[in-house]
Amino acid sequence: MCSCKLSRPTLQSKLVNEIPNSAVFSPDGKRIAAGVWGGARIWDLASGTHTDYSAKLRNETPKNVSFSTDGSRIAAGIWGAVRVWMVNSTEFKDYPLKLLYDTPGRVYFSPDGKWIATGIFGAVRVWNLEDGAFVDYPLKIRNETPDVIAISPDSKVIATGAFGGIMKWDVQAFKKASHE
Repeated sequence: MCSCKLSRPTLQSKLVNEIPNSAVFSPDGKRIAAGVWGGARIWDLASGTHTDYSAKLRNETPKNVSFSTDGSRIAAGIWGAVRVWMVNSTEFKDYPLKLLYDTPGRVYFSPDGKWIATGIFGAVRVWNLEDGAFVDYPLKIRNETPDVIAISPDSKVIATGAFGGIMKWDVQAFKKASHE
């Protein structure tokens, strides 16, 4: 039998009336992360304490947060970029998008932990986490923005749904990023 009594969430978000879009467990199962008002929040399940990681804009709430396979980083789409935060640190790095006003819905870490991928306007963009170099994998129709991306267990192939079927690509080697 289901109880219909009002109860408070076990892990509190920043605002009383806020509903995080998604929650994700860390690979070791000891933490949960979610997008909250102004950034991302990670809760320690044993203690119930939390750590906040800020977004670019004070009032933005990332839709989905992802953990890296080793649990050392989290990533989320923010206004005009993908932000990757180092867990238990204030360090972060932004990976810019094609369009300034675009906000990715989901970010995926490769199983080998070397790169991230997200859907952008007209393509799947894959960034090298080390130096920020990226490769765009164009879609059949240029105004599509993929939401869900699949990555092979060996991190060598990506795929996404596109108009008329599935598109897949072999992940190419990254060229050195120019920081001019």
